[in-house]
Amino acid sequence: MATRRAGLSLPQQAFALSARFPDGKPTLTRGTLTWTGEVTPTELSRTYLVRIRYRLGATPKVTVIRPALRTRRSEGLPHVYTGDILCLHKDLDWAPLMSLAATIVPWTAEWLMYYEIWLATGNWEGGGEWPPVVPSDSATFVSPRGAAPA
Repeated sequence: MATRRAGLSLPQQAFALSARFPDGKPTLTRGTLTWTGEVTPTELSRTYLVRIRYRLGATPKVTVIRPALRTRRSEGLPHVYTGDILCLHKDLDWAPLMSLAATIVPWTAEWLMYYEIWLATGNWEGGGEWPPVVPSDSATFVSPRGAAPA
């Protein structure tokens, strides 16, 4: 009897992304799903081009391609790992059984909304723990902008 891997396959994830976000572009190469698409957090927000990279069994990694994320006067970006990888959730809040389209893309929109509030006010209203209590496999917690995380 064959055992089935836990979680959605990369083609299943790509199909779900295409169904929910038809203007985005999924690409499957060498065991990695890369999805690029536009996200507009609110009606008053700008539109961001984001990239999700996902390998089975790993945490999805999300980066903003454009516009470039800005900082506030000598502050590093909050809730961002080295390489500008967004910190969207605690490690155990996401699992491979979950759909990227139903979790990671909406969480990215939510992160971007809180980023815009942070740019305007200087306060991160998105909650969470920063730096994380348990390190993610994403990388170190220090923002590449040079300042320690908030």
